[in-house]
Amino acid sequence: MENEKLISMPIKDLAQLKIVLATWYSFLKDQAGSLSKEAFASSLKTPVLYDLEKDQIEVLFTGSQELLKQFSDYVFQTTDDEKK
Repeated sequence: MENEKLISMPIKDLAQLKIVLATWYSFLKDQAGSLSKEAFASSLKTPVLYDLEKDQIEVLFTGSQELLKQFSDYVFQTTDDEKK
């Protein structure tokens, strides 16, 4: 995918990992109409890293800069709505 970017998100535990991945999938599903099949398939491949030394999980999200910006807005809008 051209101009692919990457953002990472540290995760506290496996329960949080499930929520984050479900949110990413839900977001991608909502965006499916505006993404090419290749971009959608590529974005579904979400690497999860585990650092033994730090005992920390990290999720890597890939996609265009615009897609990742929209995802960030989607996550923080959802979080802000839940606080109300």
